[in-house]
Amino acid sequence: MKKIFNMLICLSIASVLLVSCDDMLGVDSNRLTTEQDYGNSTNNSLYSTFGILSQMQKLADSYVLLGELRGDLLNTTELSDLNLREINNFNISSNNPYAKISDYYAVINNCNFVLQHLDSSVVEEGQKLKLGQFAAVKSIRAWTYMQIALNFKTAKYYENAILTVEDSKKVYPEYDIVALADILIADLSALKDVPFQDLGYIGSYNTTNSYFPIRFLLGDLYLLKGDYENAAREYHDLMYKSRLLINKTSTSSWQVVNNTIGTTLNINWINSFIPGSSEVLSTITCPTQYGIRFDLDSLNLQNKIVPSDIAIQNWDNQTYFLNEASNTPGDARKIGSIWWKSNVSGTVSTPNNFNSTDEISSLYKPFVLKYLLYDQNVVVYRTSLLYLRYAEAVNRLNKPNLAFAVLKYGLSSTNMNNAKIIPVQEKDSISNPSSYMYFDSRFIDNVGIRMRGLGNVDKDTTFFNFQKQETMHDSVLYVENLIQQELALETAFEGNRFHDLVRIALRRIKNGEGDASYLADLVSAKHVGNEAAIKAILMDTENWYIKK
Repeated sequence: MKKIFNMLICLSIASVLLVSCDDMLGVDSNRLTTEQDYGNSTNNSLYSTFGILSQMQKLADSYVLLGELRGDLLNTTELSDLNLREINNFNISSNNPYAKISDYYAVINNCNFVLQHLDSSVVEEGQKLKLGQFAAVKSIRAWTYMQIALNFKTAKYYENAILTVEDSKKVYPEYDIVALADILIADLSALKDVPFQDLGYIGSYNTTNSYFPIRFLLGDLYLLKGDYENAAREYHDLMYKSRLLINKTSTSSWQVVNNTIGTTLNINWINSFIPGSSEVLSTITCPTQYGIRFDLDSLNLQNKIVPSDIAIQNWDNQTYFLNEASNTPGDARKIGSIWWKSNVSGTVSTPNNFNSTDEISSLYKPFVLKYLLYDQNVVVYRTSLLYLRYAEAVNRLNKPNLAFAVLKYGLSSTNMNNAKIIPVQEKDSISNPSSYMYFDSRFIDNVGIRMRGLGNVDKDTTFFNFQKQETMHDSVLYVENLIQQELALETAFEGNRFHDLVRIALRRIKNGEGDASYLADLVSAKHVGNEAAIKAILMDTENWYIKK
């Protein structure tokens, strides 16, 4: 097994280094196969794809820590090292191991080499043999480019592998996320119906969900551009073609006794984010037996990163609804997102009342249970996130009731045809609605995302209802806030949080709907005792990016 892994590492070919003094790309071009032979060898091309996955593993910690510590839901402690505190406090140094832009370019360079030499035109028995692998590698490259632009503001774009010093000295165009989105959309669009080649396991790498659904990527790129109709269409088409539902079987609920809320909690929501679940669409696999660094598990269990008080309060401040006569405080998704260790013994324990923040803070240390359930994987894309991104897109198309339905009711043909849920004015045509609003019988079991932890929300007429604002514009902003809050409840700690806030804040700044305080207020609130200093940093949008 170790020999196989070593072969993969060698065949990953070109690791890109970034020389900070002059921003010049350098390479290590050692390899076991010639460029001429590469495209003719199925084994070589497959092993190089696995080499890409080993490079991807180096991004796993970075993806989560940069995405969450800079947000409002994950925090550092007195046990945290300098690298984590730098991220949390927005003063990231050039040698921070979790913010190495060279790790991202190493993935891209490996992808470029494979794409450059993989012959996707070879046909056997009417099938293009390597087109699925070609599309899979393109998806990884696009996702990685997107991460560079989101974290470092701009990305150097190149399509041929850098294999020589001369290559590294060339001047490459540099694009921000909007310009980069145009390039990546053009690169991906023709591949969105190509099924990925499932290569199974090699060593400890499971390739089944190691790629990124191209329609999801396209939706994200359109969303970042502000092209909401195309974003909604790509998200919808992925739901429709892949039959992706918010499934009621993956909900956590209180046991019912005599039509009232009992004392036993059935915890099924976690099934929606455990790798291997039908709802998990993409993961970064992170085996540790081969010596590649993966810190997330140890940082979590050693309490060097912890759920913020804000994250805990978000769940505590919700109302679980069984019926008009029976409800209780707290979102059941809290259990599964976090758990506790006793301050005394360090063992995993359960507080008597999981809604009591005071009890937790005095007797227990919370930690992120999601990371343990990931089982040495990092989940990137899953169905809940897909629906919430869809809601964000359609809301900006002046369809706030449709977006709200994603949260409360679920998108089924019954609900789509209920004028009390989706008013006729939000349908472009009653007889022929927009294609991204088509939800047929395959979605009959779709439920609202909030039902995963808050009971019969679709029947609730008291606690969670659409509150129509004075203008359509105000309604859109109102629902966008609800979507942002739902992202915190459903996808906490998964690596998206800071970029979700940045995306919404930049949109509002561009539209004249607010300023940097939208993000600055939310994030600085977790820095108790240092709120003013952090807010001052974040009021400058340049500080939302890592300096290269």
